[in-house]
Amino acid sequence: MSALPEPDVLKTALPGQEPICRVGLVLEEDNKTAIEMELPLGKFKLTGGKDEKLIKCDAPVKLKIKVNERHVIADDVSGDTLIKSPGLIGIESMDRDEKVGPKSGILLKGVVAGRGFHWQKEVDLFFPHRLEFHHRHGKLIVVNVVPMEIYLACVVTSEMSSKCPPEFIKAQATAARSWMLVFLKNKHLGEPFSICNDDCCQRYQGTTFLNEAVSKSVSATSGMCILTKEGFVCGAYYSKSCGGIMERAQNIFGEGALGLGEAIDAPDKSPTKDFNPITEDNIREWVTGDIVKKIDSFCSPRICPEESLPDYLGAVDEAGHYFRWKVEYTREKMVELMRKKMGLHDASEFLDFSPGSRGNSGRLHELYLLYRKRGGDVAVHTIKTQYQIRNALHDKFLFSSGFIWDYERNAKGRITKIILQGAGWGHGAGLCQIGALGMALEGFSYEDILKHYYSTSSLVQAY
Repeated sequence: MSALPEPDVLKTALPGQEPICRVGLVLEEDNKTAIEMELPLGKFKLTGGKDEKLIKCDAPVKLKIKVNERHVIADDVSGDTLIKSPGLIGIESMDRDEKVGPKSGILLKGVVAGRGFHWQKEVDLFFPHRLEFHHRHGKLIVVNVVPMEIYLACVVTSEMSSKCPPEFIKAQATAARSWMLVFLKNKHLGEPFSICNDDCCQRYQGTTFLNEAVSKSVSATSGMCILTKEGFVCGAYYSKSCGGIMERAQNIFGEGALGLGEAIDAPDKSPTKDFNPITEDNIREWVTGDIVKKIDSFCSPRICPEESLPDYLGAVDEAGHYFRWKVEYTREKMVELMRKKMGLHDASEFLDFSPGSRGNSGRLHELYLLYRKRGGDVAVHTIKTQYQIRNALHDKFLFSSGFIWDYERNAKGRITKIILQGAGWGHGAGLCQIGALGMALEGFSYEDILKHYYSTSSLVQAY
């Protein structure tokens, strides 16, 4: 996620009524020129320019939307063109009493989920209300136009499973609503959508995983948002696992990131308090030492056993160890990453890491990499920001930048293996989703959860 705007921009006026969201589902960077969809039973209006066509579906109807340099084209299953438009094509239900429930709406096939991350895949997803199909430079852009509260119910069940306790769902929905009110108009400037469907913004997979219990919990917080003590709507960031200590938000998003906590993600008397902040002197103990077995952080396995996490994680997430994790690379693999992910095409050998700055949670925000060039010269490459560090040191994306390293060497002293061991999943600022889940499982209310992660903020009715 990019840095927050400056504070004067963040002093967002409370909308007074429920906003309409424009969510990018297929982006230009997805490099799609066509996509298939399936309409459910009912009546639909297909529009393009001045043309309009009504489609009555007595059975599911398949359509294909494609683009060229100038037009968006809607074809039926036989390949006949229904509408061809130089602008955009829109499709929406004619049922004014359309009910939004599990797997309701239009089925869109092959939507990218987890862009650039280790869990990236293409999935078939259901989306309610209106879909728009745009073209740009011969590529397809798809937008879902949907009311805020329906969007939020879908976000909650896209980010985490519908099996999560109601108090967690309420907290997640309120954080997501606040984030949306900040970024509704300024996250993707110049695009036909204001926010996208993936982890760059908020994970949104339509009604695919929605259920009535989640909708009820989201409705219980309808219109509620988080306000900072300065009077700004809080850019309520969140990540999967802070690893035990919340990262100072300003380290990630700049000084405009107000209202987010930077405390231990644990009860007040937890031994975790002795490790805040994490430094080069204590990070090894924090990541791999005896303290790991004693940590009672809300996101720790003591509160949220990792074998039960698959019941609560989002559908595109992969089961694994996130509170503490390990990645190993051969010498050859590290050189491959240096060439492929860091642009060091003349690299011949990895020599060492050296830490730059770390945040209070132990996350690196600058890392120096010592390497040998093909001609024998030794050089230093600097990787800045936790995002770039995570991107550079994995084929897809490293869980977090809060890690230490060890080496295995051969008889000549040359490195043969690089072992990274780290804490947490994501940037660690704001609400820790697994920690908030742990708090809910421990009986905390959603108000308590939000006060824990957004410690200097309060709840207000936005609309």
